[in-house]
Amino acid sequence: MFAKEITGPETVPQVTVIIPARNALAWLPDAIASIGPGPSVEIIVTDDGSDDGTAEYLAGLAARDPRLVVMAGPRKGPSPARNVALERVRAPLVAFLDADDRWCPGKLATQLALHAAHPEIGFSFTDYRHLTPESEDRGTCFAFWPSFSARNARRTEAFLLPDAFAHIYGENVVGTSTVIARTDLLREVGGFRTSLGSAEDWDLWLKLASRAPVGCVPRVLCDYLMQRSGSVSKNTGRRAAAMRAVAGAYRPRLVEKEPWAVGACESRLLVAEAEAREGNSLLSALWFRLLALTLTPSLRNAREAAHVVATSIPGTGGTSRRR
Repeated sequence: MFAKEITGPETVPQVTVIIPARNALAWLPDAIASIGPGPSVEIIVTDDGSDDGTAEYLAGLAARDPRLVVMAGPRKGPSPARNVALERVRAPLVAFLDADDRWCPGKLATQLALHAAHPEIGFSFTDYRHLTPESEDRGTCFAFWPSFSARNARRTEAFLLPDAFAHIYGENVVGTSTVIARTDLLREVGGFRTSLGSAEDWDLWLKLASRAPVGCVPRVLCDYLMQRSGSVSKNTGRRAAAMRAVAGAYRPRLVEKEPWAVGACESRLLVAEAEAREGNSLLSALWFRLLALTLTPSLRNAREAAHVVATSIPGTGGTSRRR
């Protein structure tokens, strides 16, 4: 299963970077390069059935970079591919990086320092920038979420996120490619719940946040590629159903103690339902957008509802702003 076998005594790496890859050769070299030259790093790339030359590229790179381990994926999507790699991890910490994303300089060192200072942290995450395939900057993640932004806008240094479980339930502010997590905790919760088919990242962050403190770095340390062709996140109907399943599983823990988080989550679910309907029924999509706006009044929700109205008018030529 492995492209190369490990033999003899070895120094345990400080962190293992897991990268699932399927037909992402156009982006994968930049993703790997963005990790940097740190020697105490293990890099596991799970090639999940690529047919675009990824295997040949990785074989050549592994011959030059001893940090790289290449594995064959189950061909069932990125989360099963990450779980396969998780079985092979040797480091006490795992960093996730998608093949079409890139880390910014200093990202890894900043979070490793945070984990060293607070070993009780279950996982940490950072802010990130949304980029279109044409490299158009669509803004940062933290600025996108109104409640998180209002509560943490003045922070400039890494911190432990108060009420992390409620925060992440109400607004999924965590980007997978920004996460560093404890290996033992990831294995304890069983990794990603692959039966969901989507939103399994959100489910995992909630599991981890319910068991240990969460660290946050309020700096943009990753570039996230939005909606590339063939990306899993574009299946809006499946994602809406998976989000409903995740929300229902965790809602009882918050419905009395943190009603704001339940309301914020329900607004997100309504937006997901609207996105799933925009290709078939703009009227239905608009209805869900207006419900979300009523539940959580915000400039963003108002703009998204207005966008649906504009799209429904012939000749406006609106384009999606979804993230």
